[in-house]
Amino acid sequence: MSEKLVIVESPSKAKTIQKYLGKGYKVLSSQGHIRDLPKSKFGIKMNGKFVPEFEILKGKEKIVRELKEKAKDREVLLASDNDREGEAIAWHLSYILKLDPKKKNRIVFNEITERVIKESIKSPRNIDINMVNSQLTRRMLDRIVGYKVSPVLWKVFQYGLSAGRVQSAALRILCEQEKKILKFKPKKYYEISAEILKEKTKLKSFNGEDLSKNPFKDLKEAQEALKYISSSTFKIADVKKSELTIKAPLPFKTSTLQQAASSLLGFSVARTMKIAQKLYEGVNIDGENVALITYMRTDSYRISDVAREKAKEFIESSFGKDYVAKKRMVKKGNLTQDAHEAIRPTYPNITPDSLNGKIAKEEYALYSLIWKRFIASQMKDAVYSKEVVKIADEAQKAIFEMSFKKQTFDGFEKVMPTKNETPTFPNVKVGDEVEVKNPELLELETKPPSRYTEASLVKKMEAVGIGRPSTYATIIQTLITRKYVNKDKRSLVPTFLGMLVNDFLTKEFSKIVNLKFTASMEKALDGIEEGKSDWQKVLKEFNNDFSKNLERVLTEVKTGKYKVSIPTDVKCSKCGTLMELKYGRYGAYLECPKCEERKKIPSGSTITYDGKMAHVEIKEAEVLDEKCPKCGAPLVKRHGRYGDFISCSRYPECDYIRSIDTYARGKCPKCGGKVIKRRSKKGKTFYICENNPKSCDFISWYEPSNFKCPQDGETLYYKKKKNGTEVLFCQKCKKEYDISDFSKE
Repeated sequence: MSEKLVIVESPSKAKTIQKYLGKGYKVLSSQGHIRDLPKSKFGIKMNGKFVPEFEILKGKEKIVRELKEKAKDREVLLASDNDREGEAIAWHLSYILKLDPKKKNRIVFNEITERVIKESIKSPRNIDINMVNSQLTRRMLDRIVGYKVSPVLWKVFQYGLSAGRVQSAALRILCEQEKKILKFKPKKYYEISAEILKEKTKLKSFNGEDLSKNPFKDLKEAQEALKYISSSTFKIADVKKSELTIKAPLPFKTSTLQQAASSLLGFSVARTMKIAQKLYEGVNIDGENVALITYMRTDSYRISDVAREKAKEFIESSFGKDYVAKKRMVKKGNLTQDAHEAIRPTYPNITPDSLNGKIAKEEYALYSLIWKRFIASQMKDAVYSKEVVKIADEAQKAIFEMSFKKQTFDGFEKVMPTKNETPTFPNVKVGDEVEVKNPELLELETKPPSRYTEASLVKKMEAVGIGRPSTYATIIQTLITRKYVNKDKRSLVPTFLGMLVNDFLTKEFSKIVNLKFTASMEKALDGIEEGKSDWQKVLKEFNNDFSKNLERVLTEVKTGKYKVSIPTDVKCSKCGTLMELKYGRYGAYLECPKCEERKKIPSGSTITYDGKMAHVEIKEAEVLDEKCPKCGAPLVKRHGRYGDFISCSRYPECDYIRSIDTYARGKCPKCGGKVIKRRSKKGKTFYICENNPKSCDFISWYEPSNFKCPQDGETLYYKKKKNGTEVLFCQKCKKEYDISDFSKE
């Protein structure tokens, strides 16, 4: 009998699974999606029913030919990821390979271990058409919105903008927060602190008023309180003793892993998911491909009995029976799909320490986070003894309160240490006199609401029901790529363009950006997956309402209703009138409403918008200590659409211009010289040797690296994929490699 063909999504996963299945099986990769809606047209027929027009993705023709060839006269098992997207990929493969739709040829698994892979091979199932329909509905909803609304944005603002169904709702969250920040006006308040029992302590209450909730707002009142404290004698008014239990954490699901990796490791959501994908599919450890974690796109806290038993064995052998927790029952949230387990290590006995130096640093950091969290989740709670000491004057008018904690059982903190302990308990009793040293008055200001970080935005999206575990990273990355949002350190800051687009969408396409409506659409998709809702009906109801709204907006656009003209704080150089900000084909520019003088807004300038006026900070050209070779005027460094360049300060009277050389990360593959980064007339980047054309003819559309292909020894080049990630690839054998695999060398 011929080999069975198993098709997975990624090459690294194929390598790991092939190792477990051995002879009798051939494991190949589809390298992700192979079919999608076309880029060049709408791609959905709407004649009573919604029919998607799929086509093979550009560049996947060779893979499809190979899969068709290998599938001949073989039993085919489709092993794409165990989620809606993976189910849709399996459905596409089944169609392309002309597999019998009634045959059970779909296998799924949440971890890539020998036991689980062999079990899944024994129990194939039919493709879940409800899951497929749910994914197709999401794809078509996104296409309807993106394809129809984006051209409206081109006409109102500038060419090239785009709108997305879920991304627009996420943008609204960020923009509404930004408006709160812009409207915020700080208010002064006052606190009193003093040194008591060798610790700095805040005044808890005064005259019966809880200052933690309602601090001093009047300076005179605060000064009187300080004067009273300075002249009063204080005693221990009360000592309350109790036991404090700190519960062990739950294991990670997608959203909590993204939040923890952002807060503790500084990883972006996209970076976290990329590293987690590698840990799931398998990394090279001592020459062997090992899958280290379970599937990383999940909203479940469930743990299998087998995994729980393995964790128990590890905890008992490492720390003792006293550390093993009883099975915890976790209440599922309304939006939880329990198809997967929580994110956990596939082998609890593979400790982070045993991998140190064997895998990339970022892989080690994320694995450590996942491993510790899972092991901690299966351990007992930590226990502390607690004392709350109340210090007051004789009249109980001014009260300080101090809390002391001491660990009595470390429990899960054996693997996840915290800083819960406080200084040693004071040896005091009620009635003891206490010295209140150096009381001081602090003048403070209320702070504006915090901007969202990637972690807090994921938490917010999950709370309001926008997106799903597989979409969080894409949503954030799309907003950044579209330049609707910038990252300032860890904060997500809506750009001026993002604010304007959000205002327009909120006003004219209110349903698209309505959080409750977007969440209801997610529930509708869940209903389709569960077989409770008809996917055609969901699409029809959405499109009927959307089409009416779109028709109204398009009519108003044609009549010239929407003309972006925003007041600014920039004065016209000719007449002194405040200029207005407008939009053209290539973006924003300034125009005087009185004399119609126009002014470009150079790249690198900043524009902030408070909802009424745009504040523009023009980035002026940098004057250089160099004269123009044409006219002798000073040269300046400017920033254009394609980067920095040098030109004459008398432009446009003098047209002298030259580029500023920036160099590639790798040396010339032919002569070892420096490689210069250049732009073509059409704005496309290319790379050329500094010795070209004198002694070297190297020129390439791709940036060379200093790394060699392990397969054939050829130079590897940097290439950016559609999802924004960068890989190294060989132009000869066409193989792609993760950059982190070479960064250790």
